[in-house]
Amino acid sequence: MLRVRPVVSTPDLPGAARFLQALGLTPVQDPPPTGSEAGMDAENEAVFDAGSGRVALHSCAPGSAEDGRVSLAFDVSDVREFARRTAEAGTRSRVEPAEDGHGPTAHISAPDGLSFPADVGPRETGAPPSPLTVLALWSTPGVVPAVTVLNDIGAKPRTAAEAGAPHSFRAKNGGLVAVRAGARPAIGLAFEYAGDVRDLLPGVTGGGFGAVVVDGEHGRSLRVPAPWGAEVRVDERARDAVGSTAL
Repeated sequence: MLRVRPVVSTPDLPGAARFLQALGLTPVQDPPPTGSEAGMDAENEAVFDAGSGRVALHSCAPGSAEDGRVSLAFDVSDVREFARRTAEAGTRSRVEPAEDGHGPTAHISAPDGLSFPADVGPRETGAPPSPLTVLALWSTPGVVPAVTVLNDIGAKPRTAAEAGAPHSFRAKNGGLVAVRAGARPAIGLAFEYAGDVRDLLPGVTGGGFGAVVVDGEHGRSLRVPAPWGAEVRVDERARDAVGSTAL
């Protein structure tokens, strides 16, 4: 089992939660509280389901090094087996006890210096059907080694018809990762939408967030400023020659 679950660190957990819900994600549990108590616990977390993939929110102090950072992470069913297979494939991995006491965590080390965790997650999330897919954007000066890492952890390359980016991978149990060239290692959060992104505008603007629709080379894209200081894009999923949406 492998599911993409990027983590967004933010001092405004309620605002970030409202943002994800406005895009169409579903809270796994009750959203964080609003008001004076919101975001006071630095260990607060909230998890949201898209139709494919999840996004976790992590509370942090305003202005800290974590503020606004997006980190790569995955859900797996068996941490030790996942780490064993990854190590056998050639990518460095280690297993350590999780700080929250919920079992072991596998830590994967990429050649560009990026490391990311894989924790136990449910095989089925119970999220309602949705055309929204989580897309983690991995920028790196070492594209080929990053692609090797994704292959080693069990992600599957998408076909050219499915992906606008040349190095795009799917996780078996939900979510996508795209690798692109960058000056330094970094992770960004985006989404794909199996439909017309203009359908998302009422929910986004109704939630109090500004948005613009951009017509690009690979189709329409919805661009929305997120509360954690980044612009999040939602790309329309590529369609094949007969007009059906690629999976």
